[in-house]
Amino acid sequence: MKEFRAAIIRMHERGTGKREIGRLLGIDESTVRKAIKRFEETGSNDNRKREKTARSSRNIQRAKGMIKRNATTKVNSTRKLKKSAKEGMERNQFGDSDQDSR
Repeated sequence: MKEFRAAIIRMHERGTGKREIGRLLGIDESTVRKAIKRFEETGSNDNRKREKTARSSRNIQRAKGMIKRNATTKVNSTRKLKKSAKEGMERNQFGDSDQDSR
């Protein structure tokens, strides 16, 4: 993608429309818009410097702690599903008043 950015900027500076640039280069108009926006914001076609990854050891430990603290959440939701399924089966077994009127 980086190889297209310089061409996109040159064409844009010459007055070529975004749709036309996309058509000529065979890329989507949204890609053209993003490249132009990046250039206007940073003044460069270089890739943006990436932030630290979310998988740092601190974040992994934080996620493990959250899972440990909320360990019963899945159990509770499973229990609720089982209970509602059981109630639904009982309704079908004894007949529902809505079904009697049909």
